[in-house]
Amino acid sequence: MKADKLLIIKTIHTIIWLFYNVVIFYLLYAVIMNKTDLLVWICVGLVGLEGIVLLLFKMFCPLTVIA
Repeated sequence: MKADKLLIIKTIHTIIWLFYNVVIFYLLYAVIMNKTDLLVWICVGLVGLEGIVLLLFKMFCPLTVIA
């Protein structure tokens, strides 16, 4: 039962990690292409939100609390 919970948490963590990789690579693409649009500002907000969450959890992933 505990192994199933850990697998679910690891899967959620991996999905979130992949999502933020896409966000960061889109920001890199936007800089290279000199493109500033609404999606860039959404991505900047998401990265900022991630930073705030990490600060609130003292630089630990919030999923660590669940695990």
